[in-house]
Amino acid sequence: MAEGAYSANTLRAQKADGAIFQSFCELHGERYLPADPKTIRAFIDDRVKAGKKPATIKRYVATIARVHIAARLLNPCSSEAVRLGLKKMGRETSARQDQAHPLGWKDIKDFIASAGEGLRADRERAMLCVAYETLARRGELVALEVADLDFHPDGTGQALIRRGKTDAEGQGRMAYLSRATVKWLKIWLEHATIDEGAVFRRLIGKNQVGGPLNPGSIAPIFKRVAQWIGMPARFVDQVSGHSTRVGAAQDLAELDIDLAAITQAGGWKSPRMPLKYAEKINAARSGMARAAAAAGRDKSVSEKG
Repeated sequence: MAEGAYSANTLRAQKADGAIFQSFCELHGERYLPADPKTIRAFIDDRVKAGKKPATIKRYVATIARVHIAARLLNPCSSEAVRLGLKKMGRETSARQDQAHPLGWKDIKDFIASAGEGLRADRERAMLCVAYETLARRGELVALEVADLDFHPDGTGQALIRRGKTDAEGQGRMAYLSRATVKWLKIWLEHATIDEGAVFRRLIGKNQVGGPLNPGSIAPIFKRVAQWIGMPARFVDQVSGHSTRVGAAQDLAELDIDLAAITQAGGWKSPRMPLKYAEKINAARSGMARAAAAAGRDKSVSEKG
């Protein structure tokens, strides 16, 4: 029933979640479908002990519920036992999720200035600039095609981001491309002799251009960029395919771009994620930060004299 209604990644995650719960039931001699609410409660406790994040466990429970509803069975996840199990989980664990380390415009400029020549440098420059300015998710980035690009006479451009995680109907959104981004994008397309199809392609050796990139290849590319510019190893480990998205959201917040505009630029349906990404920026502008500056607590040693 779910085929075609969700993205391929979502379906893969749901199938994996179902397999994990089924394995738990088989290991403990419990019935998988229909499942007893007490079994699901025990599964929640087991996953907490295994160190799974609350968001992951809630996704497991949502998948179990969806399977029962699709099978026209009573939903055991709406029971008091499961509700209390989730409540207990919330009291015992932290709901805070790890955030990808940002790749902001300063990092991208450092790479542009030091990357040198060659197809790989051309691709990475163009990819970083496009990913940053469009706030594209990794799947959206690799899905970008030449036909989705529009270059204007004044040197700027636009990119049509056709389908996003929150855009189930596929309406897409238009994203602005600056002159700098258009410049590096044109250089990549020219040197790679790409005039149709996927914009960002695999590279085979130094000079051979392959097929479209896979979404899973974006994070390793961004990690290599972070290493190249000398980012500390602990931060490189936290770089992901979302790092340019986080970096762009933080840069926009630091420039006092209003929250509605940031939300629209990133294709979010609500401001929850932009606020999360920008929380470090906002902390430095909080009431206490302003009070500390007013009271002189933030003066340097030399200023205090």
